[in-house]
Amino acid sequence: MEIGGEGFSDMVEGDLREHLEDHRGVFSNQELEEMTKSSTDSEDDDAESVEQVEPPSWTLEKFADVFHQAQILRDKILEYDPSMERGLMVTRGITASLRPLQDLFDEAKKKDY
Repeated sequence: MEIGGEGFSDMVEGDLREHLEDHRGVFSNQELEEMTKSSTDSEDDDAESVEQVEPPSWTLEKFADVFHQAQILRDKILEYDPSMERGLMVTRGITASLRPLQDLFDEAKKKDY
């Protein structure tokens, strides 16, 4: 098998092994600290930019959309699944999973009225 590209067409296994042996060195503590510091600095920058962005908030319209889509999913499962017992078990699981959102929705409705 031959790997194409500049520098690879005439490479033989011995050359590759020699290259790997030459670059197998162990990093010094200073090199490791520098690598860790630079990756930590970029993570801190990313964290700062994420903190500045406000997360989207729930609205009654968004809740209505999610609950509507969940109902469509439940209906499809009951329609497609030949086992009514399994279909009901899955749809009940979907309803139970949405309970925290239902609670938020109920609170939001109370605030609007």
